[in-house]
Amino acid sequence: MAMVIGLAVVLAVTVTYLQTASGTRHAILQAQMNEDGAIALELLASHLRLSGYSETGTGGIRLFKGLPLKGCDGGFTAATDSASFDLLACTGGSGSDAIAVRYHATRLNSPVVNSSGSPNNPLPANCVNEGIRDIDTGGGQMASIADNRFYVQNDATNDDTPTLFCRGSNGAGFSNAVALVPNVESLQLRYAVTRVPVLGAIPPHQVTALVPASDASLTPPMGDWTRVAAVELCVLVRSQRPAPHNELSNKDISRYLDCGGTAMSANDGRLRRAYRTVVHLANLRPAQAMPFETDGTTARNPYRNLDPQ
Repeated sequence: MAMVIGLAVVLAVTVTYLQTASGTRHAILQAQMNEDGAIALELLASHLRLSGYSETGTGGIRLFKGLPLKGCDGGFTAATDSASFDLLACTGGSGSDAIAVRYHATRLNSPVVNSSGSPNNPLPANCVNEGIRDIDTGGGQMASIADNRFYVQNDATNDDTPTLFCRGSNGAGFSNAVALVPNVESLQLRYAVTRVPVLGAIPPHQVTALVPASDASLTPPMGDWTRVAAVELCVLVRSQRPAPHNELSNKDISRYLDCGGTAMSANDGRLRRAYRTVVHLANLRPAQAMPFETDGTTARNPYRNLDPQ
């Protein structure tokens, strides 16, 4: 009898241990997935917040005058992902998106690295921690211009794990692609666009739609990326390893909502979750609007105090 009782106690302890260990492993995988999602969102958001930033040079002229960003549904084509900004072309389709972000990089808004040619003159760094050399931005004025391209692909050096990558300009060309955050399966982007601008008028600030990169409001000949006031980011992240089953099937373990809110399920037993945020592009829409006023019939432009140039 004593042996039977002892075996029952051992069995109960074993079951409790296994259940506790299973719950702990599940919590660890969940925490790792949450951390990867948070890092990916913050990394992307930190660059987007800088998009379009520029200090001024001689005569108060902006040192960076180009388009601040360009996105691509389905990613950039392999032939253009390291080409000049104006030549970027899109793969299209429903795959993971990509985005190029440009701004005036300084030693105050970017990480700083030593220059091999001038160690006493550290340079602002791009998204892969490579120094960005100054270029002539017009009229002999020199500045470091960041051009960072973010996208998702499998990492051949890490068991083909889907990973958030970046490739950045160094002022003379583009760096090799560098893996930033593992286990990111998809990057999906939408853009908050303002109403159509009118030549010679103050740029409108009222957001009228949230659209993908392929929308007519952003693509030539009628579209214009200067209409973007904010960017909606969504990253789909998976757990590093399959989660404990606890009598559930792989399909049940892997149920999730994708970036579009569609219920999905995989069969690999990994946890998945979509993480999202919206980033306001303050350098493109920096002004504080005046209150809406009316003359009794029509509303006056709240941005009438701004210089239309």
